[in-house]
Amino acid sequence: MKSFKRTTKFKKQAGVTLMELIAGLTVMAIIVGGAMALYQNAMSSQQTTQLTQDLAAVRASVKQIWQGQGSFGASGTNLNSVLVTAKRIPTSIRVDSTTTPPTLTHAGNGNVVVTSAITSFEVTMTNINEDICIPLLTGAQGWLSVSVSGGTPVTSFPVSPPDAVTACAAGTTIAFRGN
Repeated sequence: MKSFKRTTKFKKQAGVTLMELIAGLTVMAIIVGGAMALYQNAMSSQQTTQLTQDLAAVRASVKQIWQGQGSFGASGTNLNSVLVTAKRIPTSIRVDSTTTPPTLTHAGNGNVVVTSAITSFEVTMTNINEDICIPLLTGAQGWLSVSVSGGTPVTSFPVSPPDAVTACAAGTTIAFRGN
């Protein structure tokens, strides 16, 4: 009996071709890029929420401590020391008590300074990115005024998104004035 040996022109593929590897890496890069974009969006949203909550807590604390006083002190007086001593700073704001007055640092690694304006007070937040500034302004309620980087104070609330975009392009420091 004769043995038949089958010969084929094609060998069985034993690995991945270069084109398949490139296609797979491209798909992975798209997935990673999308995940990073979602992560950045989530972080920005979380930071906006945190700063909004911190701002509301600081405002409530100032009002509570100085309730019935008629004045928040001499104009320009830093109120951070009183707030820190009274333990009225939200735990999400870092407090450095080694400086006088204490340095308060918010989630965006900027400073929070609360000062008196005699019959009103001002909460100034530095290092606020534009993507966080816009929702902070559009969500601002109950303040006498809000100004960005020393610009014209906004006194009509709520702030419209186009006005917030224009104001936030001016800088990274926001001053909220309340009473």
